[in-house]
Amino acid sequence: MNGERCPVCDDTPLVLVAIAHPAMQRMTLELLGREHGCWRACVLDHDLPEAMQDLAPDLVIVDSAAFPRCCRDKTDGYPRDRIVVVGPEPDSAYMAAALRDGAGGWVARDDIAERLSLEMRKALGCIHEPCPEPRSPTTHQ
Repeated sequence: MNGERCPVCDDTPLVLVAIAHPAMQRMTLELLGREHGCWRACVLDHDLPEAMQDLAPDLVIVDSAAFPRCCRDKTDGYPRDRIVVVGPEPDSAYMAAALRDGAGGWVARDDIAERLSLEMRKALGCIHEPCPEPRSPTTHQ
């Protein structure tokens, strides 16, 4: 695209996957690896605010139960628009609440396979539509 750099496809952003449910967490990691090998993913293995400070991820995927609490206290200054919230069901009230609280994206658990990567790309400002073919996946657990 006219030499313009893409913050997703050209920069390999670090994504912190802070989803508590093991199956949803595994599915999210598989999606990141399969659809966009340009992501570096890591799994939350300790306190979310502490992990956000320690790792300084480019994007955080978090359960709706943890948002917006995850952005308070120790993580003051972390941009909420760099957080994609995974909600419990496809209900516009959940989505509206997350976006009103500043989330960069929202996706229902039922739609995660179809919508997660789109919401992540939008939150980070990807310039491609559609994204180019993925590179080899890089996932750290």
